Amino acid sequence: MRYADDAIIHCNSKQQAQQILKALHTRMEYCGLELHSEKTKLVYCKDFRRKQKYPIVKFDFLGYSFQPRKTKSRKTGKLFLGYDCAISISSRKSIADEMGALKIETLPFKRIVGVAHFLNPKIRGWINYYGKFRKSELNKVFQLLRKRLVRWARMRYKRYKTRLNKACEWLERIRKQYPTLFRHWEVGFSC
Repeated sequence: MRYADDAIIHCNSKQQAQQILKALHTRMEYCGLELHSEKTKLVYCKDFRRKQKYPIVKFDFLGYSFQPRKTKSRKTGKLFLGYDCAISISSRKSIADEMGALKIETLPFKRIVGVAHFLNPKIRGWINYYGKFRKSELNKVFQLLRKRLVRWARMRYKRYKTRLNKACEWLERIRKQYPTLFRHWEVGFSC
């Protein structure tokens, strides 16, 4: 069995999109291939110029979710409806699953520096890939990482074992004293 890579095809109208989709089905059949029935769909890119109602206005592609989003104008500073991409929900879940598999809370390092050295290559990869568009959407990922780092501190240091607030304060002090310790702190995430 053979597979073709994913693709997005932009069209000027629904009619043009339907014609291209039909031609694509024909071409794939000719090559002995088929389009993935669940992933192949017509999506209306709704924004402030395109205001019609269609059932599908969102799609995921290569870990990003493309959909209508409020966007701030660079010229006027006012909000408008744009069609933009950001990390998808499934990608955030995948990162959360990866954090779970890493078992951050039980990492054997004696100091937070060891944890940072261990995690920074992963964090750098997440930021480099998913931070290209709407970087702020990664806040949810780093809030989860913060919770896991607090759990690590509570398991590592007896004085924080039953004191959640004190463990949170400790991590915040570390972030202020060593703002480049974790890669996400270094690039401006406060989580």
